[in-house]
Amino acid sequence: MNSDLNICLLVASHRANSQSRRIADYMNQHFLAGKATLIDLYQSKLPLWDGEPLAAGSTEEQDVAEVKARAAAADAFVFIVPEWHGMVPAGLKNFLLWCGMKELAHKPVLLVGVSASAGGAFVIAELRHSGYKNSRLLYLPEHLLLRDANDLWVGQEGRMSDVYLEKRTRYALDQLITYTEALKPVRDTLCAGLADFSNGMS
Repeated sequence: MNSDLNICLLVASHRANSQSRRIADYMNQHFLAGKATLIDLYQSKLPLWDGEPLAAGSTEEQDVAEVKARAAAADAFVFIVPEWHGMVPAGLKNFLLWCGMKELAHKPVLLVGVSASAGGAFVIAELRHSGYKNSRLLYLPEHLLLRDANDLWVGQEGRMSDVYLEKRTRYALDQLITYTEALKPVRDTLCAGLADFSNGMS
């Protein structure tokens, strides 16, 4: 991976010891040379966004500021999103309310749907439908579906889905890096008009 790029793995599960976090760690070590940064929505206890300012100096304000700083420092994201009851976890939508165009605009995102069974596609469709309007995130046309997640990449020798998904994940991450290298030099230009047009049209 280009050492000048900051790829941020965002773990959208807010459960302890989640498969999404295990997969994020695996992706970092095996595909990104351990150089990716991390936002874990279980560890980062973002308060529920309600549009009201947080108390100055409060723990909640500090938690939000830390997550915003990590997001702002990223050049691109991998959203690792478990499918809960056919939906994106509420914590990811909450993250997208706290972090806006300043932190996210015109940064490429690889979407990764995670399912303990045969799901995962609903979260991809939901995020492609929403979440980018005011943030101006750029979802890649490529995405990943990691199904039967409890059995994925746990050392089962010769497991065909492990082999296929290794290759597919490397392919998708290579695309993310290519997009990121192309967009990083022009991000300031792309963001120049956001002060005048802060909200996307709908």
